[in-house]
Amino acid sequence: MQNNFKTMHNALLLLTCCLSLFISCSPSIRMTASWSDNNVQPVRFSKILVVAIGKDLEKRRLGEDHIKAELQKRGIFAATSLDEFGPGLASQIDSGKMRQTILDKQFDGIITVRVLNINEHDRWVPGHIYYGPVGFYRGFYGYYTRVWGYYGDPGYTVTDVEVLLESNLFKAATGELLWSGQSKSFTRDPTSEMATRYAKNIVEDMIRKGVIVI
Repeated sequence: MQNNFKTMHNALLLLTCCLSLFISCSPSIRMTASWSDNNVQPVRFSKILVVAIGKDLEKRRLGEDHIKAELQKRGIFAATSLDEFGPGLASQIDSGKMRQTILDKQFDGIITVRVLNINEHDRWVPGHIYYGPVGFYRGFYGYYTRVWGYYGDPGYTVTDVEVLLESNLFKAATGELLWSGQSKSFTRDPTSEMATRYAKNIVEDMIRKGVIVI
């Protein structure tokens, strides 16, 4: 009987671990909306500049590198702003000078990425109460009798994070907006896998909507 109790307890622990693993493996970034200018003819870009806007150089590098890699997988030549111009390109105030700097490097398309909003809120996760065998005692005649009762785990507080990202595709020569997309991430700390998924989502959508020809 004691073995039965241990088996049930181990099964509950295994179920909890499996649920936690399932949740942790669920998508942590997804595309929520996109727009494209239907009046613009599809463009076969020869060289696209990828610009992640922000102060965190590590995150900028992560985003730019993965979008560049995704474009190059599709046969589109691309380069990152950090590699071509260093960290100060997006902070230039003179838009005319920025345009000329980009055109001098023969870029004809620009993809930008930036964080629009970060929303955090606390959420209470209630505990669970179970009714079942909690032990055994030795009866008067020496038999073991199962003791039933309530047991459970306590509740806890978690902080949910929602990061809203915006990505845009422009013509370098005119600054014309061809495509815009929004995505939601559920962590402040993107991983390489998330950056790969994000890059794939936006590039596939641009191709599907016909604003990029491959």
